[in-house]
Amino acid sequence: MNVLMVDVGGTNVKVMARHDGEMRKISSDKNLTASEMVRGVLELASGFEFDRVSLGYPGLVGKGEPILEPTNLGEGWVGFDYSAAFGKPVRCINDAALQALGNYESGSLLYLGLGTSIGATIIVDDIVVPIEVGLIKLTRKQRLMDRLSKVALKRDGRQQWRAAVIEAVELLQNVFRPSQTVLGGGNAQFVEPLPENCHGVDNRSAYVGARRLWEGSDLFASACASSWRIHRNEAHI
Repeated sequence: MNVLMVDVGGTNVKVMARHDGEMRKISSDKNLTASEMVRGVLELASGFEFDRVSLGYPGLVGKGEPILEPTNLGEGWVGFDYSAAFGKPVRCINDAALQALGNYESGSLLYLGLGTSIGATIIVDDIVVPIEVGLIKLTRKQRLMDRLSKVALKRDGRQQWRAAVIEAVELLQNVFRPSQTVLGGGNAQFVEPLPENCHGVDNRSAYVGARRLWEGSDLFASACASSWRIHRNEAHI
């Protein structure tokens, strides 16, 4: 498979065509629309060979399509015809779920993405479920995302921000009891040392998840109403 991974974030849009290949980026912000993203990605992917696209979307996805406009980007993402715009088949998944899928083997996995905002996904026995943990209220006025976002990192400093990350990881581990906890996203590099029972990954692991949205990979995740079901390819076992 020649899969182009497009991982859309609030700061950058990352593009890869091979797990061990070059990662290219374009900047993103609150003015970036879906059509502008596609135009920028196609320019960025010049020279890459691909016949399908896996899109990591920073928001709610249902039945493989965005169902809510992103909070950190422009408008026009819901209802957009991505396959027509790219001229290739496109499959879409929540961006945190893309990372989680790329790191999963079996059992239960909790992924926490620390970037412009905060994303999370839990995988349990081959069912992938993105969870909006950033909306969890810690006080009447403060949510989890208010302590773990990029803005919070700049406002509070690394030491206080890291303490908040450790507290959040402990909370989520106690709630979900995962056999594996993974930290990713651009700001995960500032969480040193890592919390107990965690390991960190870089954005390249998302490319494994991008391949796993298509039949023929070792694990294939098919879209359901609000989750993804993993199917195992016996040829890879």
